[in-house]
This record gives sequence, structure tokens and C-alpha cells, in this order.
Amino acid sequence: MNPALPEPLRWSLRRWICTVGTVIALQVGLVFFLGQREQPLPERPLFRTTIQLAVDERSGQPPGTLEGLEDPALLALPNLRGFSGPAWLQFTPPDYQPEEWSEPPHWLALEDGSLSSTFSHFLATNTLSPPLVADKPLPPLPRFEPNFPNELVPEQSSLRVEGELAARPLLARLELKSWPNGEMLSNSVVQAVVNAEGFTLSAVLLTSCGLKEADLYALKLASDARFLPAPRADRRADGPGRLTWGKLIFQWHTLPLPATNLSFTPP
Repeated sequence: MNPALPEPLRWSLRRWICTVGTVIALQVGLVFFLGQREQPLPERPLFRTTIQLAVDERSGQPPGTLEGLEDPALLALPNLRGFSGPAWLQFTPPDYQPEEWSEPPHWLALEDGSLSSTFSHFLATNTLSPPLVADKPLPPLPRFEPNFPNELVPEQSSLRVEGELAARPLLARLELKSWPNGEMLSNSVVQAVVNAEGFTLSAVLLTSCGLKEADLYALKLASDARFLPAPRADRRADGPGRLTWGKLIFQWHTLPLPATNLSFTPP
């Protein structure tokens, strides 16, 4: 058999009350012992100088008995009962009467001889010529004046390269041709991307000239063009190397359409 465990000792109610009261009393004592103590006020110094109010000369009474002595604005603002009353509020305005004087009118003398001098000088310096209507030339008659350009019209198609690609010339000249059309053709602008070996990788039409056949021919020439290879520093063995972008502008020469003999059949 196991031995019986001892039961825990329980405090009585009286013991609990005494313990709690002792703790509270200890805390209150510490608060009063460690709390801030009031310091005694210093004693007020004795003012040994005595002040005696003089007697007012005007009334013959001491100032302490005068009316308005307790007014706080007695010395700050002008007051009849203050020291500045006679100076600010009881002064006699000066007896001054300004003399009213006016100068008599002085009429300017009229010079009869100079009345028309200004008008005579104006007539002498401003001469008016008679209008000469019949002497003017006749206005030019409206007519058609053709405006011929100063630049010569090109006799064949040409190619112009712009952008970075202009620094790499063509190895072979492209064969350009003229196009018969009823109206003048604009330029076909092709954007080309060329690798380091000089071959065209991409050709895209940016601006059409107005004739589809000419635009397709410009794309074919740009795709087949061969440019000068780039320097060895821009080439790579495993890729196209440094790419060069530019624009190929084809300026087409336009030929007039051949005349056709139209047969007229009477009705």
C-alpha cells in the first residue's frame, strides 16, 4: 500500500485578513515616505523703504483721498484727473486767422499778326498735288501664265537611300524602269533591314506611289539588293550580327500613255 499524501495546509480567514491588511499598510507607508514633500515657502523680505504721498498743491489734500486715484488708466491714458490732463485736454487753441488773399487776374495780350501764321505755315509745307487719274497705267488683263519649275524633270527613275543604310553603298546597281501612266507617279518608300553580310532580311512598303505594279517591283528590288558588308567588329558567327535600318526611296519616271486610234461608227 502507498503511504497517504499529506493534505495542504489551508489558511484561515483571519490569517488572510491580517496578511492583506499588512501589505496595504506597507504600501501606504511607502507612498507617504517616498512621496514629494512640500517645501516651506521662503519668508517674505521686509520692505524697509517707506513711501509717503505728497499733498496735492491744487486741492491741498493728500493724493490718497483724491477721486479717481484707483483708476488703472490714470497714468496710461490722457485723463482730466491725471498729470497730463491740463496738457492734453485743457489747452487753449491758438488764436490764428489766416489771411484770405487772391491774386488779381492778368489777361494775356492778343497778337493780331500771329493769328494766321500757323495755318500759313501748314499751307507752305504741305502742298497737295492734283490727282492724276489719266496718267495711271491700265491694269493687266487676266491671262494664264504657266508656272514652269526651275528644276529639270528627270528622264529616268532614280533611287535614294536614307538612314543608317546610306553609309553602306550598293554592290550592284539596281535596274530601274519607267512606268507608262496617265498621271505622274509619286515615290515608293520601302523600309529595309540589312544584316552584317549585306543581305536584306526584311522589306516593308511604307508609302505607295499610286501604281501597284511599281510598288511590287520596288519591294522585289529592295529584297534582292546587296549592300556593302559591315566591318568585322559588327559580324557574329552565330547570328546575323548588327542590323542596319534604312529607307529606299524609288523616284519613278512616268511615260505618257500611247495614243490609240478610236474608230467612230455612225449610228
